[in-house]
Amino acid sequence: MSIRALHLIAAAVLLSSPLLAQGPAPATPSRPAAPADSTDRVAKLAPVGITATRRETSTMRTAVPVLIVDSTVIRAEYPNGVGDLFRNLPGVDVTGVGTNQARLMIRGQRGQRILLAEDGMRLNNARRQQDFGELPALTDVNDVDRVEVVRGPASVLYGTDAIGGVVNQRTLALPARGSDGVWGTAFYRRSEADGQDAGHVRVSAREGRFAFAVSSTERSATTYFAPAGRFGDLRLSQPAEVRDAGVRDANYAVQLAYDLSDVQNVALRLSRYDARSAGFGYVDPRAWGDSSGVIVRLLYPDQTVDRAVATWQHTALASRFADRVSVTASTGGNDRIFRQAIDIPFTPTAGMTIRSENVTNIGSLGVRAEATKIVGGGHILTYGIDWYRDRSTNTDSTETYMFGFGPPSTQRSTTPNVPNATYATGGAFVQGQFFVGGRLELGAGARAQAIRSDTRETPGLPSSRAGVSSSNSALVGQVNAQWHLRPDVNVVASVGRAFRAANLIERYFEGATPEGNGYQVASPDLRPETSLNFDVGVKLRRQRFSGELTLFSNRIRDGIRIAPRGDTIGGFPAYQNENVDRLRDLGVEALAELALGRGLSILGSVTTLDSKNVDSSNPVGDSYGSKVGAELGWTDRAGRGGLRYEVRHQGTRKDIALAGSPVGDRLPAFTVHAIRGELRLPMMGSVRPTLNMAVTNLTNVLYSEASNTSFFRPEPPRSVLAALRFDF
Repeated sequence: MSIRALHLIAAAVLLSSPLLAQGPAPATPSRPAAPADSTDRVAKLAPVGITATRRETSTMRTAVPVLIVDSTVIRAEYPNGVGDLFRNLPGVDVTGVGTNQARLMIRGQRGQRILLAEDGMRLNNARRQQDFGELPALTDVNDVDRVEVVRGPASVLYGTDAIGGVVNQRTLALPARGSDGVWGTAFYRRSEADGQDAGHVRVSAREGRFAFAVSSTERSATTYFAPAGRFGDLRLSQPAEVRDAGVRDANYAVQLAYDLSDVQNVALRLSRYDARSAGFGYVDPRAWGDSSGVIVRLLYPDQTVDRAVATWQHTALASRFADRVSVTASTGGNDRIFRQAIDIPFTPTAGMTIRSENVTNIGSLGVRAEATKIVGGGHILTYGIDWYRDRSTNTDSTETYMFGFGPPSTQRSTTPNVPNATYATGGAFVQGQFFVGGRLELGAGARAQAIRSDTRETPGLPSSRAGVSSSNSALVGQVNAQWHLRPDVNVVASVGRAFRAANLIERYFEGATPEGNGYQVASPDLRPETSLNFDVGVKLRRQRFSGELTLFSNRIRDGIRIAPRGDTIGGFPAYQNENVDRLRDLGVEALAELALGRGLSILGSVTTLDSKNVDSSNPVGDSYGSKVGAELGWTDRAGRGGLRYEVRHQGTRKDIALAGSPVGDRLPAFTVHAIRGELRLPMMGSVRPTLNMAVTNLTNVLYSEASNTSFFRPEPPRSVLAALRFDF
């Protein structure tokens, strides 16, 4: 029996359960009440977050720029992943296409320069390709209470990889103590363009001191056809298939919690992610008249991730050193297969094909202990330690087939490109927030971090590749200030240094480059990338209006980039990762929300971004140069539903590295529209049914997100989405 069938059966069981006869359902349980905000929530963005400060803090009183989208929006939009939630918001962009491969970029930074976290614990592992970044789908978006995005460096609190920002997926809380009962959700979702079916079931309950939840989501999506049209110099005369953009995946989770006392509890979360046939998407270049026929396919045919996270916390310790303490430990395993296929025709009868496969197992351990203390005058001190370790084991195989130059020939290799290795990093941090007088608030923090990697004996590699060690250390800090001009006006400024240590692939990869046109040499002695970031802005929040304006500058030194060595190995040009880049990003971000009355609200955002390599005239970056987003929403004041219209425009950008893209030498402008609606149907006993519908890419335009343009991977055509949800 398929998981989808189990979902449907579970939904039917939920709807007919005797538990529903207990009467009207109580309010959905939520996290403990946040500190009072200066105003009411306006339209879409949540007013309180925790990621930027490690404690619940109003976004109005947060010095660093942060975006927060909560479960209300997630339930209304039914996104494929967290990336879909932020496309209209400032400072963020999306890289990757398809159902599960979209990842967030922040201020032009992506991949391992962005830290992905679940409930504050890092998900990044040291064996991912730097450009790819960790996969948000490891956390079921339907089990997420809110997604918090810190724009800019956050290494003081989170360590390595947070050089560009943090994406923290905070999972749904269990029912609070004193709210005994059972709650449930079940939905079915259908998306037209990619033929996607998705089903989800979640049941949570509490009895006295004990609470639990179980959940499951399954998705099945196929490829889609990009619409005909023109995008820059590229023209599609008819719809073109974006292959390898589908997936079959499933998330499972079990949460358990026990209250040891009114102020002390323990919790355990077990989760599994299982994915098949997840690709990065590609279009046959012959679709736009490119007769070269070169095709590159990147595919994860099989990937599973298992995680266990245990937490103990005491919320009222009242000791000399801490008022609140928490300790979290995690362990996990990631088994995955990565395949790459390159077809290079030289003539109609001659060419080369390269097929490679990497099989990797990564065992991860992590622990984080932190404490909060309120000291004299209400000043807040947060401090702690964390440590993470990845242990990677892998095998590689490559087959190169040549034809058309005499008898066909095949070369096979089972030499691993990366040796088995261990990567460990640990650090200690402290951050304080100090109140000076009635209007000035100052913050300061620092972290000391150590990073070490060691290679191990690896079948197929000489013993000289084992026992290679690399050690780095970093000391980073951040200071900020807030001047509360009025209760509803706040001027903020911050300066911070962050870092990112090279991962196992960047240090130890040795072999043919992914494109097959060169040979890459290992670089075990890479230094960490470091950044210096400045932010200054103003925040305004009144009863019906919320807005902020931010100007930022970010400079990365010792940026890691693969560079030519000037020699050859095996007849191929030799390349090596080096600390060669000095990158500078300047930008402006503006965001405003306004409640117009009678259920109407409007949201608008503007972003500009200028990227430059200080040491080179070559363009860098693969993000937008300007973006404008707007949303007009209406919510029925009787709670029966609502409508929202969305529009996003991204402007032309000239100074961008498109690497011979068929769209030309500049990033074309595009505008996309969407409309969404929600209708709450009549109650069925104590069950609340809700129907959601949306039409995305309303005008059916051909376009690709900025980072998907050099290797052209267009977005889906106009598509209808429908979802039927039941809550009790």
